[in-house]
Amino acid sequence: MKLQKLYAGTIFLLSIALSIAFYIFRDYFKEASSLGLLSLFAVNFISSATFFIPSPAFLAVITGGDLYSPILVSIIVSIGAGLGDMLGFLFGHSGRRLAKEKLEKSSKIRFLEKHFHKHGALIIFAMSIIPNPFFDAIGILAGALNYPILRFFTIMLAGRFLRYWILAQFGSKL
Repeated sequence: MKLQKLYAGTIFLLSIALSIAFYIFRDYFKEASSLGLLSLFAVNFISSATFFIPSPAFLAVITGGDLYSPILVSIIVSIGAGLGDMLGFLFGHSGRRLAKEKLEKSSKIRFLEKHFHKHGALIIFAMSIIPNPFFDAIGILAGALNYPILRFFTIMLAGRFLRYWILAQFGSKL
């Protein structure tokens, strides 16, 4: 149980630290899009790893689409954003482990879990395409409701890829 609390606390503190770092160094991250594909990965990872803090990472994708192949940009930034989004999922999953007994006894949670497992793929895919800060809540919810991690990552990655491909295509036309 202590290891689970340490895990949950570490995930939470990492998210807070990344959010603070993104806020403090926001000007650097805005300019980092000119540093190449690695910076596109890093900007999108950090942007997605911060909870509920909107960021201008989409500007880096548009700029990247102008500088590089839109498909390559879409792949790189989707992986970066996808890995960053996994922090919310892991945070929710660690919270579930801490409150496992209470969650399993609650009929409302079991009902929500059943329906999220049934319709979660559509929710995850749609919310990962639409630019919004609420996707963090979807990731946390998916983790807390014990949604399969590989399924979550795959669906979210597909949605992110579609969004970033559209943005990179837009950038390539500028």
